[in-house]
Amino acid sequence: MIIFASRVLKIYLRDKTAVFFSLLSSFIIIGLYILFLGETYSSSFEQIGNIHQLMDQWVMAGLLATTSVSTSVATLSVMVDDQYQKRQKDFYCTPIKKTALAGGYFMASLIISFFLSLITLFFAQIYILINKGNWFSFSVYMQIIVILLLTVLMNSSMMFFISSFFKSNHAFSTATSIMGTLIGFLTGIYIPIGTLPEIIQWVIKIFPTSHGAVLLRQTMMNSTMNQSFQQLPQTAVVEFQNILGITYQFENITLTPICHYFYLIIFTIIFFIGAVYIHSRQRQ
Repeated sequence: MIIFASRVLKIYLRDKTAVFFSLLSSFIIIGLYILFLGETYSSSFEQIGNIHQLMDQWVMAGLLATTSVSTSVATLSVMVDDQYQKRQKDFYCTPIKKTALAGGYFMASLIISFFLSLITLFFAQIYILINKGNWFSFSVYMQIIVILLLTVLMNSSMMFFISSFFKSNHAFSTATSIMGTLIGFLTGIYIPIGTLPEIIQWVIKIFPTSHGAVLLRQTMMNSTMNQSFQQLPQTAVVEFQNILGITYQFENITLTPICHYFYLIIFTIIFFIGAVYIHSRQRQ
């Protein structure tokens, strides 16, 4: 499995264009925020201190949550191409098990996605510093990395499951283009969740990746929020968190961080088992 994962990694990294386009959705989010969204969001909460720093942290948290979606898609395109070119029939003639073959694709996706997410975290910190923000503390970094790992696991499992249904490069490319367009909306980055109709809010809240974004927002924004809301009532804090998707409420119940962790873990298991099952049922 490790040797096969190494093969997938080499194929992916050999194509520099694929690496660039796997990060394209991240570049688009940053570009939209710098050019349009940043000032619009900040002006809506101008009565709050350090609002620009808060919004920088907010959008970077969303960016970190979504990066592994596009990077895992790009890595798993190798799997779809293998199916399309009938290479998997050759693999099935070897002693390697189908589950090990599937595990190799998933491992490669996981390695690339986590590595590029860490690079994104580095540049997110640089961006925050350039805009007069602060360094995250060591403990915050450790929390971010743990959340990133879990989010990457879930995103890779989800895209592994979805990509298992595709047999042609064209269909997969079309589907991933749509996913890349929607991911910013489905995680509440382009438009804050609290400003959307209730039915759309529910769609975002059940989308697994958005729970990774919530955990990252809570972790990255916590210190700055404590400073910014010292002189404001608790109701203002709750309203701000609900509008920006820093917390999720279902009816009058606010989800705790442990709920988000369990949500990510459960869907990671569901998607991974589903993908492995699909691969195990494929004919030679």
